[in-house]
Amino acid sequence: GQPVAFRRSTTEQAAVGFVRGYKPEQLVGIITQKDREVIVSPSSLGSFVPKANDDFTAGGQLGKVIAAEPIQMGTTIVRWNIQVRLN
Repeated sequence: GQPVAFRRSTTEQAAVGFVRGYKPEQLVGIITQKDREVIVSPSSLGSFVPKANDDFTAGGQLGKVIAAEPIQMGTTIVRWNIQVRLN
């Protein structure tokens, strides 16, 4: 993973995530070439819950969270799949 950060208002949360582009066949609907999939462990986020419109930073690139989906096993969140649109 690589260092990433989320910010909402005055709250900023550093985390470690895997940032990946989407494959050409995935560029449908609301997904564009500027979008990235960010996979983050919930332990890396602490108590921060990512939401749409949060600011995002990774490797000097800025963007906004489009969608955040928790992936669960039973009632435990095991990872977050986050769609981010780079500026």
